[in-house]
Amino acid sequence: MDGNLWLILLIATAILFTFIFGWMIIMEVRDIYSLGVRVENALIASGWAGFSQVDLMKMSERVDIDILEGRELYLNKAQAQYIVESYIMQNLRLDTGFRALTDSFIQEKHQPVIIEEITVYNPNELPTITSDGIRLARTTIHIIVLIPKEIKFYGPVYIRKSVPVGIESFLANNQI
Repeated sequence: MDGNLWLILLIATAILFTFIFGWMIIMEVRDIYSLGVRVENALIASGWAGFSQVDLMKMSERVDIDILEGRELYLNKAQAQYIVESYIMQNLRLDTGFRALTDSFIQEKHQPVIIEEITVYNPNELPTITSDGIRLARTTIHIIVLIPKEIKFYGPVYIRKSVPVGIESFLANNQI
């Protein structure tokens, strides 16, 4: 009987630890997923801000706007990239060194957010494929960032988030 008691205690302890560690893993996955969604939304909003930087010189060259190709939107690349970067800093609540401020939803405050890519694709460069394999056919701002995250039992990592912000997002509500 004494041997069965120890076996039951061992099995109960294993089940308890499995439940605890399983719960911790589920919570960590939930945190990573929610961080990804929040970062993606912030990047989309930042990309939309970049669409305010229309290349007026290129747009003035358009002759026939009755056909779809004549209605394409050209962006000033340098200005759009600058605006997108500044909005990323605002939306993710980053300081000038790209580290999260105290009121940022990014929990890792010591490691900087890395902006890997902000690329503006104008109609004369399309169709194309982005650096991470996304096919593009319309004016798009492609943003890739690396977000620092401390994962329990693993350590610090960077989570890569890639977001193409295309002109289609505006066409649903506002016909150009």
